Amino acid sequence: MNTARHIACLILFAIATAGCSHDAENTSAFQHISVLSGARIAVHAHSGPDAIVSADGDMSIDGKTVAVTPPQRDLLKQYFAGAIALRNDALATGAAGVATAGQAIGSVVSGLVNGKPDEIGPAVEARAAKVEARAAKVCADLSALRAKQEAIAGQLAAFRPYATIDTGQAGDCNRGSG
Repeated sequence: MNTARHIACLILFAIATAGCSHDAENTSAFQHISVLSGARIAVHAHSGPDAIVSADGDMSIDGKTVAVTPPQRDLLKQYFAGAIALRNDALATGAAGVATAGQAIGSVVSGLVNGKPDEIGPAVEARAAKVEARAAKVCADLSALRAKQEAIAGQLAAFRPYATIDTGQAGDCNRGSG
């Protein structure tokens, strides 16, 4: 039963992430941030224009540069790096989920055809454990990004409307990956 649940979860995850691509422009890492390029991300507020944060720690809102201090710039650089890490880890997890789902289907067919159904569960569960470990990394990335978001919002008033990742989302992610 546990194996069947893993397979179902992997297949659903594979379907959900099938549209992800490393080369796609303006792909959403999640609902709060869009990666515009390797050097810029758009951070979304609940309303109003997006904030653009660069790899260099620059920030602009509605085309206007926001003045930042050196410590704020460092936090913005860390935030940018965290957003890129989250996106990359999420894409890698999705790809691993798709591969694992395909391998799981192959293991089921092979185990049934060869008359070795007892070998199906352990093979699938071992692969699923690797995907779960990757998913835990995504959750850690989200928690770290939220912490950076809160640090920036505490120091830079212009960023406060963009601090939209809440504690519930990080907690939900962690509960779902375990």
